[in-house]
Amino acid sequence: MRLTGGLVWLLTVSLLSPELVRAADELDGDDTWSELVKDGSSFIFGRLEGRFDGTDYRSRKIRIRHEETNREYLVSTGQGLGYFEVALPPGIYAFVAIEAVYFPPDKSLRLTRYRPVPQRYVLQAIPGVGIPTFQVEQNRPVYLGTIRSGIGGDRLVYEGHTLEITDDYQEALASLEVRHPALFASLAQAGVEPMKYFFLKPIEQPSLLELAAVQDPLEQAREYMNDGKYRQALSWLQTFMPTTDEQRAEMKLLVGEIYLSDKKYEDAIEQFGEVLLDDPESMRALRLLARAHAFGGYREDAVGLYRALAESVPEDAEASLHLGYEHALASNEELAEEAFDSAFRVNFDYLLHDLTPYALALREEDALYEPPKIVDGAMKLPSTMRSRRSSAGGLGMLVDHTGRIVAVHLAADTSAWAPSMMMSIIRARFTPARLNGVAIPCLIIMGENAGLEASQ
Repeated sequence: MRLTGGLVWLLTVSLLSPELVRAADELDGDDTWSELVKDGSSFIFGRLEGRFDGTDYRSRKIRIRHEETNREYLVSTGQGLGYFEVALPPGIYAFVAIEAVYFPPDKSLRLTRYRPVPQRYVLQAIPGVGIPTFQVEQNRPVYLGTIRSGIGGDRLVYEGHTLEITDDYQEALASLEVRHPALFASLAQAGVEPMKYFFLKPIEQPSLLELAAVQDPLEQAREYMNDGKYRQALSWLQTFMPTTDEQRAEMKLLVGEIYLSDKKYEDAIEQFGEVLLDDPESMRALRLLARAHAFGGYREDAVGLYRALAESVPEDAEASLHLGYEHALASNEELAEEAFDSAFRVNFDYLLHDLTPYALALREEDALYEPPKIVDGAMKLPSTMRSRRSSAGGLGMLVDHTGRIVAVHLAADTSAWAPSMMMSIIRARFTPARLNGVAIPCLIIMGENAGLEASQ
């Protein structure tokens, strides 16, 4: 999943279960680099901070797995600042989870009744990528960076937490020198410089994340998207980890919709493609993927996707409408009429608020467009609508390929003249609009504030 703010992995919470794991060997004050090498070991160091700061969490550990032996190790982190330095056998390790024990912050609670809660925050493997790994070198210690888990917050419970890596190398070295002076001195004497090895791409500085527990993250992201705040929408989603398949699918679709609304069509195509790989039956993902191809200028691919959608969901008005305009561009009147008939058969009112198919058809260079004409029942505009001093009021009409008005939208501030306008609409008849000589549906917008726009 691609999100803004650096490379981000997501954690989900589960209760701990008994497992046979080994605690990684903690370094003591007498260890030296030559002794570690002689024992066939190396060491890693870094810091864990963020979600598990404070006194509410105890026994903070990082669970890793040696890929060759499949043995799992628990890396303890110091309380308070969260630094860790542990000896490990060389090899490639997978970062499995972060574990901690949560203690109720209310001191009045009886621990015999409200027991501490062991928790495990497991990294979610991304399809095609898997769990992140890092390599422990035989001849050099490895710095893993500052692992920032989630966001800080007093007594808040979250469904998921982001995981980020920041490069605080000098601070980590200073901590190593204080905590293990003999080891630090032996490294300098041997001329060994620790190697930086990040299992996630480090971000330049920690990003401020908003609180996910205050409001439904999906709904808040939609509000940001509707307001055109696409960066904020993606940042908000970074604070959320779905706990059900339904939430997970909705989140992936929403990320794609944000890219689509932000006109990042390549990103949207990639995102919707991943959703369809997970769920080939998702018609919503197929529809949005087709739309992303259409806006991205991939006309042939878009047509193929809309055909697949129309075959799977014959009553899908958008698919039929797009195909109808495509047939009109090709001057195929019979196929266009058949597609438009299908588009206006059921559940088509929403097309009044979506200029997408209409706009895409008209932007083609070889499109010859003829607007509709009133042939009966002249429509007299109300005075408030004709006034240049007033921008209040607006009306939009969806006219089908036979010249019938099939849906009408009145702006919220048109109540004063709505009755007379509606009577005029009822009396009016139109010749249909034409595209390359083929009768097509079209939208008629009157007034300065009809409340209609091309949506994506």
